[in-house]
Amino acid sequence: MSWKSFALVLAVVCAALPSFGQHAASEPVLNVSDMDRTVDPCVDFYAYSCGGWMKNNPIPPDQSSWGTYGKLEDENRAQLRTILEDAAKPSASRSAVDQKIGDYYASCTDEAAIEKLGAKPLAPELKRIAGLKSKQDFAEFVATTQYPPSLYGGGTLFTFRSGQDFKDSSQVIGEVDQGGLGLPDRDYYLKDDAKSVDLRKAYVAHVTKMFQLIGDSPADAAAEAATVLRIETALAKGQMTRVERRDPQKLYHRLTTDELQKLAPTFGWSTYFTKTGAGALPSVNVVTPDYFHTLNDEI
Repeated sequence: MSWKSFALVLAVVCAALPSFGQHAASEPVLNVSDMDRTVDPCVDFYAYSCGGWMKNNPIPPDQSSWGTYGKLEDENRAQLRTILEDAAKPSASRSAVDQKIGDYYASCTDEAAIEKLGAKPLAPELKRIAGLKSKQDFAEFVATTQYPPSLYGGGTLFTFRSGQDFKDSSQVIGEVDQGGLGLPDRDYYLKDDAKSVDLRKAYVAHVTKMFQLIGDSPADAAAEAATVLRIETALAKGQMTRVERRDPQKLYHRLTTDELQKLAPTFGWSTYFTKTGAGALPSVNVVTPDYFHTLNDEI
C-alpha cells in the first residue's frame, strides 16, 4: 500500500472515531465534515483528520480541554437532568419508582429548604468531632465518618482502597495513599508565584467563610482557616509530585500492617481497618511512605 493510500485510510478511520460518540440512527458513521481537507495530510495529519471537528466544537469557557467524549458526557448529563426534572413533576401517571426518583431529586435541589436548614445537617458530625478524646478515637472517627475515605479520591487525610498487587496480579490488596488536601494538588500549596499566592489567599477566605457559616466568630474562623492551611501545607510537602507518580516503581511499598504502624505510630491503624470493615489485613501497599511519616507528625 502506498503512503498516500495508507494516509487516506487512516484519515477515514480517525474521522470516524469522533462520530461514534455522536452517532444517531439517521446519521452516517463517518462525518467527513469532521475532517479539514484544506490541510495537507503530509504536513499536519492530525489537523487534516480532525480539524473540522475542532473548528466546529471550540473549547467551552468552563473547560480546560474538550473532545468527543467530553461533549458526549455533557450531553448525557443534560438528558439525565431532563429525565429527573420530569420525574420530579407531580403527576398521577408517575409510577412508584418514578415518584421515588423524582421526590429524591427534588429534595436535593430544594435550595430554599437547604438554606433554611443551614448547618443543622452537619450538627451530628460536628458533635462527634467535638467529643473526640484521644488519637485512638480519631482513627475510629476517620473510619466511620458519614463521608468514608473509600468513597472519595482524596479521602479524610488519606485514601484507602483496594488494588491489584503490582508484583502479583493474582492478588487484590489494600492500599493507603496520600490525600487530605482541599486544593486540587500539592503544588497549589508549595508554589510561590503570584497566582499561587492569590489562590491560597482565596482558599483561606473561603474556608474562613465556611467556619463562619457554622457559627464561629470572624476571629475564630480566621484562626481556624489559617490552621487548616498550615496542616494541609505540611501534608502537601510529604506528597509525591504528579511527575513522580508516573513511575510505577515509586508507587509500590508493600508493608505488613505492623510495619505500617511503625511508620505512622500515632494513628490507630488496627482500629481504622476494623471499623472500615477491612478487618485484620496482613499487609497493604503504602503508596507514599513519606506522606504517612508526615501525617504521623501532624497528628
